[in-house]
Amino acid sequence: MRKKLLSILALLLMTATGAMAQTETLLTTITATGKEQASYSTANVATVSFSYTAGGSSAYIANWGWWGYGWSATVNAAEGYTITKCIFYDDANRTATDSEAPFVVETTEEDKTPQVNGTPILAWTSKGIKKIEVYGYAPFNVTANEGASGEYWATYYNANATQGFTADVNTTVFQASLSGNQLTISPVANREIPAGKAVILKSTAASTITLTPATTTATLDGNALQGTATAITNPGNAYVLNMKNGVVGFYKLSDGGTIGANKAYLTYSGAGVREFFSIEGNATGIEMPTAEVIEPEAEVYDLQGRRVANPTKGLYIVNGKKVFINI
Repeated sequence: MRKKLLSILALLLMTATGAMAQTETLLTTITATGKEQASYSTANVATVSFSYTAGGSSAYIANWGWWGYGWSATVNAAEGYTITKCIFYDDANRTATDSEAPFVVETTEEDKTPQVNGTPILAWTSKGIKKIEVYGYAPFNVTANEGASGEYWATYYNANATQGFTADVNTTVFQASLSGNQLTISPVANREIPAGKAVILKSTAASTITLTPATTTATLDGNALQGTATAITNPGNAYVLNMKNGVVGFYKLSDGGTIGANKAYLTYSGAGVREFFSIEGNATGIEMPTAEVIEPEAEVYDLQGRRVANPTKGLYIVNGKKVFINI
């Protein structure tokens, strides 16, 4: 037996559950109930604010809803929500849609007909606004599994083609680069998940990671992670985030294996067979160095999953742990 000084980089993994595709949805329905008053099918999602011209005024009439001359009603998103369109209903359930902020319905001092973007819903016939349907994106949660030192891990694929998201303040978003057979992960600025991108998530607070609709500018150049919006069978040479024997990495998926919906994965078809890719970079949690004894029968692997008979100085997987051997 030989004694060797080991720096143990202990990381448990993380398979993501609870990930979901985020699509435009009906966030809430606002129904007029009184002068400048309304009920909401879902509370704390959006609000309506009223304003008036110099000679404007409004009232509420049960058959017509909000009524009057020279008034405007603007729909505003609550914090964490993104509105993509509003459908305004008049007194006879005729509609007009506004798909660009600000989302406003208004009347003039001369005409009580509700207008959207300057066009009356039905000129000289529509009398008021009875309800507003609000569509857009809501914050949602991704569930991750606990790793070492109270860290929680997940992968996520943002299948939305136009809407970006940001992760909560306790979470770091990573992209991954693959150079030859070396995988390195690096944080994405401002915790951004751009539209159509796949990422790794690490939370230091809880297994529930909250993603919020946001405008994103990150491009994730060189990101090797791929994603799928629906559950699929291994597309070939796929590696998925997993943990085996206490070692976290992207492990080779069996030919008939399945990749879950809205999950990220890697593909590798380079030279040599790889059992797994160890995660390198800013995701690694480092503990204090400790002395260990490597038994003769210990299994030692390099970071590409190949067994090593006579390891030299460097980083290896020993007895299911990532260690630095300093001879």
